[in-house]
Parts: sequence; structure tokens; C-alpha cells
Amino acid sequence: MARMILLLDLGDWTGGHHGQSPYLVEFDSKRLDSPFDVSEGWGHGLGGSRYSLARFVETEHYAQLKLHAPWAASIIEQGLPTLDIEAISQGLLAQYASHSPHIPANLTRYF
Repeated sequence: MARMILLLDLGDWTGGHHGQSPYLVEFDSKRLDSPFDVSEGWGHGLGGSRYSLARFVETEHYAQLKLHAPWAASIIEQGLPTLDIEAISQGLLAQYASHSPHIPANLTRYF
């Protein structure tokens, strides 16, 4: 599995183009130089950004991850002192199956 959704906030988004929803924080294990992908809104929303580990932990997105997906933040914090992105990737992969966000059936085609 290359991409993992670490945080998903659907808000009142029901699909299609809608403001600032959904809010996604993803991890892409195939792009370890900049594995964190954040997007806010689709269509005419706010767009997205891709971050390295060092940059991601300085953003508000990391604070949101700590608040809403503490399991993922805990794994990131363990590898943070040495910036060991490989260990973080393996940790996230190992725990993802039991922590992946629930996506309503009507929205699965978007993810």
C-alpha cells in the first residue's frame, strides 16, 4: 500500500466540488522525500501541499493530526529525533489496517 489516509474530515461534503471539505492528511510511502500530502477542499477548494517530514511537523496540519489521529502522531514522534522516515513509514503501515478512517460507501469512489 503506497498511500494511507491518516486523517479525513468530511465536514458536510457529500462528493463533487465543495468548499473546504474534505480535509485530508495522507502519507505516501513511495515518496519518502516528501511523503505527507495535505489537501483542503476539492474542485474550487483550497488545494493542497506536499511536505517533507521536517516541514510537516512545523505545520498546523501536524497539530490537527495529533488531535484527531494520535496513533499516527505517536509513530511520527518516535522517528522524529533521528528523522527516520523509513521507520515511520513501516510503523504507519503496520498500524494502518486497524486505524484507517471510515469512508461512507457513497464516497469511496473519491478515495
